[in-house]
Parts: sequence; C-alpha cells; structure tokens
Amino acid sequence: MKDLAGLVELNRFVGREFLLWLWFESEIYETNLHPSSAGPIALWLESQLTLSAEAEEARIKSAQPGMAPEAKQGLRQGKLPKTAKLRAIIGENEYEWTMKADEIALSGLKVPAQLKAKEDAYEALYERMMLTSELEAHLEALFRDFIALRLHAAWEETVVPEMKRWARKKDVDEANYSRIKKRIVSRRS
Repeated sequence: MKDLAGLVELNRFVGREFLLWLWFESEIYETNLHPSSAGPIALWLESQLTLSAEAEEARIKSAQPGMAPEAKQGLRQGKLPKTAKLRAIIGENEYEWTMKADEIALSGLKVPAQLKAKEDAYEALYERMMLTSELEAHLEALFRDFIALRLHAAWEETVVPEMKRWARKKDVDEANYSRIKKRIVSRRS
C-alpha cells in the first residue's frame, strides 16, 4: 500500500496540468471547446481559482479569476491550479462545479434545473443521473485529448511553449496549436 501512495503522489501533477490545459484552452478558444470524441462544450473558470507550488498558495476570487493579473503571475512563478470553480454549457444544459485537480475530482456539482415534474421522484433522479452522465462524457473526452497530447512529443515541443506565451500574455499561435492538436487526437480516435 505504501508503494501505491507514493505512486499517487508522484503523479499528482497530472490533474493540475489537466486543469491548467482546460484553462488555457478555454481562453484561447474563447470557451468553445471541441473534444474529439464528444460534442462541443462551452467551458470557463468562474469566481474561484487556487494556484499552488509546494506550500505556497494563491487564492483568487473574482468574476473571471483566470483573467486576473495575479493568476498569470502565479503561473509564471511556477504555480499550477489546484482547485477551480468551473462552469460549462452543453447544448442548453448549464453545469457548475469545483474541480479538485490533485484528485481529478468534481465537488459541489450543480446540474440544470429539473425539467421533469417534481411529483415523480424517480424521473427526477433519472434525469439528474443523465445530466451528470452528459457532463462526465464531455470531461472524459477532454481528458482523453489532454492525455494524448501530454504523452506526445508535441507536448514539450509545442504545447508547453504556447502555454508559456499565454501565461506571459503574449500571442499564442492558435492555428499551429490547433493543427498539431487535431493531428494527435485524431490518431487516437
């Protein structure tokens, strides 16, 4: 069991890098993400963001915490997102949750208002399960795209340099990034 705990600790960065990549993509694509194995999703950071590096943390609370100057400053200092409040729209359904990067876990998930009659508790539960499943499918598709990129040589050659430019508030070569990403994630499909 001790080895498993050590392995988890060694790989904790994956969730933080995933959350960073979601933040990066949500800004360069103006919230309009297109996972390779799911439909479009509008996704953005909202109201809270915690960045950390070892024992040092920075908590940012604002309407758009990812746009706050201290958010990009934290990235330039080597901090990675630890938690973030996210909002997403899939079709006409709007979701809100907090993502805990270290565990790659969602908490406080708010699904769209119930559409079914409140008298039928089973239908309402089923609907909540279906709505949760819809979000989960999109997040899984995004995670698969992230892992395909993360494990490819293009991560260090293209993705990391583009994310560094973005963190420095410099122009990102969105067309080149999109072309490389499409080539990598379409191979996996």
